[in-house]
Amino acid sequence: MDSSSNDTTGSGPRTLRRGLQVLRTLQEHPDSGLSVTSLARLTGLQRPTIYRLLAALIEGGFARNVTGSKRFMAEQAIAPHRIEQDRRIDLAFPLLKKLAALTGDAVFLVVRDGYESVSLWREIGAYPVQILATFAGKRQPLGVGSGGMALLAKLDDATVDEIIAHNNNQIEQYGGMTSREMRQLVQNTRTRGYSVVGNYAVRGALGVGCALCNAKQEPYLAISVTAITDRMPATRQREIAQLIQDGLKTIEDKV
Repeated sequence: MDSSSNDTTGSGPRTLRRGLQVLRTLQEHPDSGLSVTSLARLTGLQRPTIYRLLAALIEGGFARNVTGSKRFMAEQAIAPHRIEQDRRIDLAFPLLKKLAALTGDAVFLVVRDGYESVSLWREIGAYPVQILATFAGKRQPLGVGSGGMALLAKLDDATVDEIIAHNNNQIEQYGGMTSREMRQLVQNTRTRGYSVVGNYAVRGALGVGCALCNAKQEPYLAISVTAITDRMPATRQREIAQLIQDGLKTIEDKV
């Protein structure tokens, strides 16, 4: 089994070997890809380590998430049959770049897929300390992150209750979040007009998120900015929310 709970801060050669082990395992299963659970079983590494190594492999272009699933594939295995890029990435990309430059922090494009949120893209700002635990392709229960919470709050009460009930056994893994706390976050988000979620998905981090709906008033995408908590006093939260909202107005007619 994986003896290190902090793999990315361990020795370089050990981390490299483990990364190559994950990549090699993905390459050995080119047809359908592998889930994190399968990778953990096949490699003997712990799931948190797998997630960190996958983030690095995806960042480097060596692997990617299989769209619409929880599986991952080696990049070269799917290159001949590349899935067309989600148009929401093309739509939001200039805004993501602009927000990363203006805030200096990590900016995320998040969408809903059933009971989950999916990160489609991540832009890194210039500030030396970045929150990088979420990466393109990562899935988590809808609402545990600021982007997902912005999306969740746009849904009707019955759908919100259904999603929270469905994810009830999973959300406690995110900083001990409870169903009651998630419902309160939904209410807070609706009152403010933007989400503020801290210390749940990533300890020591706080994110601000805003969602954009389509013509049917369905949440279409969300953009969030996440930074270390010290960089996110209430005044800056409001400023960042305004930047995101102003940016979303420039693309809403294209949705």
